[in-house]
Amino acid sequence: MKNRQKGMATVLVLLFVGMALGASVLGANYYVKGMQEQQTTTLSATQAQMRAWQGLSVAQAVFANMTTAQRITLAKAITPTAPQTIALTGVANVALLVTGVDSATAPTAFNIVVTGSAATGTPLASSSRLAASIVLTPVTPPPTPPARGVVVFNSDLKLSGDIKLFEGDIHNLEILVNGNVDLSSNSIKDADVIRSTGNISIGSGSKYGLLHANGDITMTGSTSADAALARGDISIEGSGSIIHAATAGNLTMKANTIHDLLVGETLFIRGDSHPNPTGGYQTEKVFDTVKDGFEIQTLAQFDVANGYNDSANKPKYDKIKKLDKSTNTWVVTSQLSIVPSLIVNIPLVKLTVDDDFNAYDYKDLANYAFTVDSSDFMKVKVQRVTGIADGDYFIGSYTGKNYLCTAVSGTASDPQCTSPSVALAKVLSTRKGISYDKNTKSWKVDNTGLAPGVAWLEGSLAVSNGNFYNTFIATLNFTGASNAVIYAPNYAAKSGSQNGTTYSPLGYCNQSDFDLKPTQFCASTQWDSDVDGGMGNFATMAGSKTSGLYQGGDISFTNNPEIFGNVWAGNLYGNSGNTVIHGYITALALGNKSSGNVIKNSTSIILTKLPASFNPNQSASTPRPPTPPPGPTPGVNTHWVRYL
Repeated sequence: MKNRQKGMATVLVLLFVGMALGASVLGANYYVKGMQEQQTTTLSATQAQMRAWQGLSVAQAVFANMTTAQRITLAKAITPTAPQTIALTGVANVALLVTGVDSATAPTAFNIVVTGSAATGTPLASSSRLAASIVLTPVTPPPTPPARGVVVFNSDLKLSGDIKLFEGDIHNLEILVNGNVDLSSNSIKDADVIRSTGNISIGSGSKYGLLHANGDITMTGSTSADAALARGDISIEGSGSIIHAATAGNLTMKANTIHDLLVGETLFIRGDSHPNPTGGYQTEKVFDTVKDGFEIQTLAQFDVANGYNDSANKPKYDKIKKLDKSTNTWVVTSQLSIVPSLIVNIPLVKLTVDDDFNAYDYKDLANYAFTVDSSDFMKVKVQRVTGIADGDYFIGSYTGKNYLCTAVSGTASDPQCTSPSVALAKVLSTRKGISYDKNTKSWKVDNTGLAPGVAWLEGSLAVSNGNFYNTFIATLNFTGASNAVIYAPNYAAKSGSQNGTTYSPLGYCNQSDFDLKPTQFCASTQWDSDVDGGMGNFATMAGSKTSGLYQGGDISFTNNPEIFGNVWAGNLYGNSGNTVIHGYITALALGNKSSGNVIKNSTSIILTKLPASFNPNQSASTPRPPTPPPGPTPGVNTHWVRYL
């Protein structure tokens, strides 16, 4: 009996131990399962949080791409009881709710809630919510190019020859000169406004609109002007005339007529000269202070708006002298009135040429960047051109043409293309007309055509005898000669024709001689005149900086070139041949300007019937990169974020 009880106890112990082990196993299994579910749930929650933050980035882009009208429409629809949902197309498991706005008519900040979800529709479903404030910061627009005259020179200008500056009777086209203007031996037509920070000297049979100088104005011969304004003295002699003359200094008349005068110092009337007052300031020529850009302020008794108010209706002067030949003395004439201490305030000519130009800033914008290697072989860096991969190529020849080659043989002066084959190589110029002189660091493109696009060259460049569809940018100097015809991109545009009018024989995107097309202009169905900061408005540009010193920058034309586009010289401009330019000329005088700017022979600047794609009033000071730089979306910032 005793032994049986002992055996039963053993059995009970084993039973309890077994039950304990079973409980432990079940507990362990439950723990493991719980840990697995917890890890899965944690993973789901993490995914939801990640999607919420991704959704916040998407929301920033959504608001950045909205137009002002779309933002106002959204703002007006939001009320405290009616938040607005924005569907995010193509973005899964993210919801965007706009809950508030600071203004319904001029919104600058939106409150949003972004919800990210994971494992939706399963027991492990999870979500994460972010509340944020989206602030719309005004995007600073690119600087508006400064309004400029058709001809802007930052140093002295001399014109001689048969000059037709502004054919077509376009009003208020200006020559602006930071220095002296010498028009002593020329025939100028259609020059409406000439302004100078120095002196203006004219000796020809030309007729002008407004002459405006900080210094003196001297007119001889049969020169005439609608108005002459000088902070210095005015002198007119010969058979010319001025309708309205105003000077803070002296005015001397010799054998000519001035209709209306304002003289701050002394009026000298010599010989057979005679003033011919016809009712005051606003007579035959009416100037608008905004349109024509000047106004005259005098003493209170002179009313510019209403003319002369005295009973005799005579012009007034501080001092008047007329030579009486019989007595050889100066006397006061009854034709004019005296106003003691008359003040004539002539506005200051302000020509701040704040533009700069450095050709090296434009190298990365060029379709073709021409350089030479250490052995003086000609090379071209190609970018943004259809039909060929971006990269560096040699210039070599096959069959009398220049090609883009991956390998060449021969000499640097006569490189022969060896790869790729002629069947695969791309034509760069229609004839073998590209050469480089290492002694003068000069490129020549002669008797050929060049693949269309922006061509940048390290050194000087001379082009001649060909039709060129290019913007030429040289780090040194540029010369156009011998019947060179250059079409800037925005002038020729895609096909050469716009709205039924032909502006060039070909465009940049339809040339049968070349498989190569500049993608910045031709990739889109619409022509973008503003691409790369409007660089397509320019036909020629020259000059650069190295080690803080300016080099080159002179642009000159000779022997019948015709330019369809703007001319932008970092230093000086000049032409000595019969030259026609359909665009503006700017010379910044950043380098050696001892010789000044010179325009002579037959020169025409024609600005009538320009294509809509061409904007000549464009600065070249701030090139735009071809692709936006990396960084946050412009115009939108997240002011604060918190979890809900």
